[in-house]
Amino acid sequence: MTRPELGGSRPRILILIKGLGIGGAERLISEGSGFWSTHEFHYRVAYVLPWKDQLVPDLAANGIEAVCIGAGRWSLSAPARLRRLLRSWRPNLVHAHLPSTGILARSMASAPVVYTEHNLAGSYRPITRVLNRMTYRRNREVIAVSDAVAESLAGYPGPPPHIIANGVIVDTTDDSRRRVREELEIGPNRPLVVHVGNIRPWKGHTTLIKAARAVGESIPETVVVSIGGEKHRGDLDRIRREANAEGAGNIVRFLGRRPDAVDFIASADLLVNPSDVEGLPLVVLEAMMAGTPVVATAAGGVPAIVRDGETGRLVPVGQPQALADAMIDAMTDVEGSKKMAARARTLAESDFGLERMITAQEALYRQVLNG
Repeated sequence: MTRPELGGSRPRILILIKGLGIGGAERLISEGSGFWSTHEFHYRVAYVLPWKDQLVPDLAANGIEAVCIGAGRWSLSAPARLRRLLRSWRPNLVHAHLPSTGILARSMASAPVVYTEHNLAGSYRPITRVLNRMTYRRNREVIAVSDAVAESLAGYPGPPPHIIANGVIVDTTDDSRRRVREELEIGPNRPLVVHVGNIRPWKGHTTLIKAARAVGESIPETVVVSIGGEKHRGDLDRIRREANAEGAGNIVRFLGRRPDAVDFIASADLLVNPSDVEGLPLVVLEAMMAGTPVVATAAGGVPAIVRDGETGRLVPVGQPQALADAMIDAMTDVEGSKKMAARARTLAESDFGLERMITAQEALYRQVLNG
C-alpha cells in the first residue's frame, strides 16, 4: 500500500463501515459526503466487503477516496489491511458505523473512535451483541440515530450516546415520477404503494405480502412495488414464491435493488414500512420529505416521526390485517392523507435534513479532537 497524502494540517477522519452497498447507513455516508467540510477535515472511507461497492462512485463524485480493506468472500484479511491503513494514513479520528466495524476500530485504532449505532442494540446476532458490548467502553463518543436506539444501549459500559437523528435529501422531478409509472405501465390515477427494504428477516416482507393480498381484495387496481436487494442468492425468487402462495403474486412486484428507489417513493400514493425492527428508517424520512403519505409499523424509532393520525398512520408490528386496514384507509381518505403528508413534510424539513445531521456529527468531531 502506498503512502497517501496526509491532507496538510487538516485532521484526518477515517469513516469505517462494513460495505458500501445500497443500504440506509451506507447511503448516509455516500449522500452525506456532499456536505462534509472537506476544507476543514481530510476524509477517507474504508469498507470491508469488496462486492458491496455500489456507492463508491458516488463518493468519488464528491472527491472522497474509498478504500476496500477486505478481499475474498469472508474478508479475513480485513484486520491486517485495516492495521496497515491506520499505520500509513494515521487518522486523527475513526468514525465507525454498525457493530462489526465498530468492534474492529475499537480493537485496532489508537486514534479516538466515534461509533454510530443505527439499529436497536438487541437486534444483532448473539455473538455480535457480546463482542459489541465487550469493546463498547473503548468508544470515545457514541451516536444513536433515535431515542429508541439510545435506550437500547442503556447499561452498556461506555459513554452515553448523543442522539443525532438521520437526515435525508430528496431530489426528484416530475419527469422522474412519470418515468416510474411508465416503467410500471400504470397510469397516473392507479393506486401505487411502494415499499423499500432489503430482503432481511426483520424487514417484514411476509407481513407486507399478507397485507397486500387484503388490500387487493378491497382495492383490486392497487399495485404494490417492493424494492430491495438480496442478501443471499435466491432471496428474490423465494419471496416471489411466497407472494404467489399467499395469493398476492398479481399485486406485489419485487424489483430487487434499485439506485433510483427515491423516485419510486416520490411517485407513490403511499409508502409502507412493515418492519419488525428499525432504528430510524431513511425510507420513511424520504417519503415524508417528498410529501408521500406513510403507513408504518411502530418499530424502534419510527413512532418518533410517524405520529399516528398526525404525520402518518402507525400500526403494531407483525399484524398484516392492521397494516392492510391502515393502507386501505390511507388510500380512500385522500384528503386526510394529504394533510398528514403535509405535516410530515414540515417535520422532515425542519428536523431531518441531511446537512443538519452532518453539521451535528462534525461538531462532535471537533469536540473529540479538541478534547
